[in-house]
Amino acid sequence: MRNLIYFVLASAFLLACKEKRPENITPPEKLQRILYDIHVVDGYISTIANSDSSKKVASAYYKGIFKRYGTDSAKHAQSMAYYYAHPTELAEVYKVISNKLERQKKVMEKADSTRKAKLGIGLEVK
Repeated sequence: MRNLIYFVLASAFLLACKEKRPENITPPEKLQRILYDIHVVDGYISTIANSDSSKKVASAYYKGIFKRYGTDSAKHAQSMAYYYAHPTELAEVYKVISNKLERQKKVMEKADSTRKAKLGIGLEVK
């Protein structure tokens, strides 16, 4: 019985000592949305051939993303530094982003195949 009490007390102590995320760090749910949008923009930017143009376009998009989520590049950098120091939390964030990107990819592929079927593109003629 005494060992059980010690175990419960030790467990409570360890759980109480768990590091909490500082208030100035973007919560994971919000970070997922921000990073998703950033990665979609990065995909678009990668299609622009002129690097000077792509930097200008990227800058404008990133500012829009930060404005949309009520943050700025400094807070985002600070949040990313925190999550880089806590890779387990960052891995969870990216697991959600990866799943969302995969679902979006399937939607786009289905829409593309439907459009091609309507236009008769890609159909074999025998």
